[in-house]
Amino acid sequence: MRLHPAVQAAAAFLLFAVAQATAVTINWGSPVLSSTVNSQGQEIDSSYHVELGAFANGFVPTEQNMSEWASNWRTFSVATYVAEFGSFTGTADLVAGGASSDPMASLGMNFSDVEAYVWIFNSATMSANTEWFLGRSDSWVMPTAPLETDCCDDRLPTQWSISDLRPGDTPVYGGQGQVAGAGSASNPGNYDIQTYTVPETSSLLLASVGLLFTFWRRRPVS
Repeated sequence: MRLHPAVQAAAAFLLFAVAQATAVTINWGSPVLSSTVNSQGQEIDSSYHVELGAFANGFVPTEQNMSEWASNWRTFSVATYVAEFGSFTGTADLVAGGASSDPMASLGMNFSDVEAYVWIFNSATMSANTEWFLGRSDSWVMPTAPLETDCCDDRLPTQWSISDLRPGDTPVYGGQGQVAGAGSASNPGNYDIQTYTVPETSSLLLASVGLLFTFWRRRPVS
């Protein structure tokens, strides 16, 4: 039996309403004509990935554990960078159960109530010419995911922007405004976001071994 078009339209609307009722939208990005540059002060291009996400299993990113970032990173939303406008924008729904609606999102991660980060990189592998920015605002905490049994959720969309970053929001890696996190740049400046060069994994390992050797040499003789 073929349903009347009006009935089909009503059913489609109800399905859409149910889907929307059990999700919280997160819109995020950067203002038009903002400056997102690399370590040389040049505007980033389409080779860079701009992602909103979180780290799994309570992992806390630091300069010392950079080699473990990629394996612990979980993508919530992937933004599109538009060079003509000098900005990037992304949007995704936090759905019931804590998953993301973004088709590029990591599977099996409950994003509900976790601290969110923006990670900008041209490669997730630590090698020559790799550049990263990792940072967050204290206000970037994922909303509580709706329940499967919720019939409706009247929360307004969550709006996050790099404009939320304040002088106290020191990036884990890279620079924002006049605030510099870990890493280095050949042409540092007062940019909205600046990626910094990443040491190769072998260089980071040698540096860690050097620090351990220095600590061992300085131990008091008992």
